[in-house]
Amino acid sequence: MSQSKSQIEVDDNVKKLLGGLKISEPQNLVVLKDIILNYLTFCPYDKDTKIKADRLQWKRTASEIIRDGYVYTGKACSDLAIVYLALARAARRTGQLVKLISFEGQKTHTIVEIELDKGWYRLDPSAIDSQPFAGQLAADAIWNNKYKVWKKGRDLWDLGLAGIEAEAEMFNEN
Repeated sequence: MSQSKSQIEVDDNVKKLLGGLKISEPQNLVVLKDIILNYLTFCPYDKDTKIKADRLQWKRTASEIIRDGYVYTGKACSDLAIVYLALARAARRTGQLVKLISFEGQKTHTIVEIELDKGWYRLDPSAIDSQPFAGQLAADAIWNNKYKVWKKGRDLWDLGLAGIEAEAEMFNEN
């Protein structure tokens, strides 16, 4: 694994995937999501891949995810958000990762917030039909009637989540 200080560092892999996309309007955020979803392969997350998937979960940089070319179905939201934020950064846009937690405290989900000239927009990079919503989520906000805001930051490592086992530890503390 990489020794990067940030999962969203911009390098040649990130720049190549971004291509010449300019991000200036909310619809460009959808185009960016579609680039990522069309580029990456979604591997099954099942009993045969669980050990391998859990070893990788939350440990790769955006560049490593792009290089590897895959994420795991049903466990990809954080990896997709990391790639999304790196591409937005390469396009000179500020963004942040929003880690959400279910009301019962046993599931998490990850979305992004991106700043455009007209303000902040939030988007779920893992949802095929996701559209940008204006505004940032407040600390007590609800997402999709299932989740509440848990943590916000630059990337997973910034939030102290360097592996999927960190999530399990958090659940045990709640």
